[in-house]
Amino acid sequence: MWRVSLTEWQTWEPFVDALRRSAPPTTEVSEFVGTIGRGAWQGSYLDDGDADVRRDHYRKLAREAARSGDRGPKADLDDALRAIAELTPGAEQLVRVSAGARVDDDVVELVVLPPAVVSGPAAPVLEVVLQPGALPAQYLRPIAPVPGAAPASSADPDTVTRVVTDRMPDAVGAAPEAIAAAEAGLPGGVDLPEEVRALYAAAGAGSLRLDPQDGSSGGFEIVPLSDSLLREAFLPAARFDTWTTDAGTFAPEDPAGRVQAAIGSPLWFPVGSDGAGNVYAVDLAPGVHGHVGQVVLLDHEMRAGAVYRAESLAALLVGRRTGLDKLDRRGGVDRRGGERERQDEFLNLDPAEWVERLDAGTVPGTLKAAGLVPDRTHPPALTDAISAANRLLDLRGLAPIEVTRLTRPEHKSLFGRLFDR
Repeated sequence: MWRVSLTEWQTWEPFVDALRRSAPPTTEVSEFVGTIGRGAWQGSYLDDGDADVRRDHYRKLAREAARSGDRGPKADLDDALRAIAELTPGAEQLVRVSAGARVDDDVVELVVLPPAVVSGPAAPVLEVVLQPGALPAQYLRPIAPVPGAAPASSADPDTVTRVVTDRMPDAVGAAPEAIAAAEAGLPGGVDLPEEVRALYAAAGAGSLRLDPQDGSSGGFEIVPLSDSLLREAFLPAARFDTWTTDAGTFAPEDPAGRVQAAIGSPLWFPVGSDGAGNVYAVDLAPGVHGHVGQVVLLDHEMRAGAVYRAESLAALLVGRRTGLDKLDRRGGVDRRGGERERQDEFLNLDPAEWVERLDAGTVPGTLKAAGLVPDRTHPPALTDAISAANRLLDLRGLAPIEVTRLTRPEHKSLFGRLFDR
């Protein structure tokens, strides 16, 4: 029902009129681009293409309203947007509203993005994913166990069992079948270390405090074998956000060579969480100077990689753990090669540059995604972004961005209306 209402000019007319009235003096065209829905709205305003003019104008009007007790400069706009938002309780509608110097120039455009188009907080059309579901090459690089890697001398399944039973006397262990199933799900036929088997045989879940270290102790909430959400949270696909933000993300490198460089890996097997969004994982594919079964920390604030924490699970539980190491942020691949590879997969250009490439037939066939906002401080006009995006989508046979255009109905005089009869 609300979709029908949104396509009627009368729904938008109060906001269009308020947009014109609220514009700084001498403005020819005022524009709002944003989303309205779920009872709320957000967006940006441009007056003759400039975002700063309205902000400066509003500061002055807001000070005057504060002194006089009058309504603020945005009151009419907010009232009109609130009325529209009440019609859209269940979905967000991307919209561009333009109020011209003449009412005949007013226009409202309702925009529907297809699945291949990604929207961002500062840009309604952030990027076009030309290969649906694709990830950057560095997100697809797996790691594998290094031949000859062995557990550390501190690895001790009996110690793990003793610590768990001492600190969690009422714990119930995971079923042997569940442990076997978890092992069977590992890639490459990798085995679970005996310490991990001991941990889950003693307790399938629950809170296990780590021994104090340097005057502090740490939380260790055992990650159940069935917790697929937390086990997948640090895999490459889960760490990926958009091509615009992550095409240039590379795996950090452990300077000591203990941890292999990777965005994420199923061979970092989660065993505990610290209560702050971070996960302790047992490393089943350590670097050349690491140990099988060493413990790494998966930090929720890091977009890639893992940080060495202890040489074994037993060492972690009894307090023999390291501080967080600094990683080499340059990445674990040759940066020049990685940069060339990135440009083959993703380019971030403004719409005019994309149009030039499309006209010249120089859009790379290897491109997996195309960004349309090279400079977030000066995002392109929505109409330009839509036009370029639709040409890119058409290049790969993908569904286009749909735009429903509403204009102010023609007002006829009484004589005109009678004549039409």
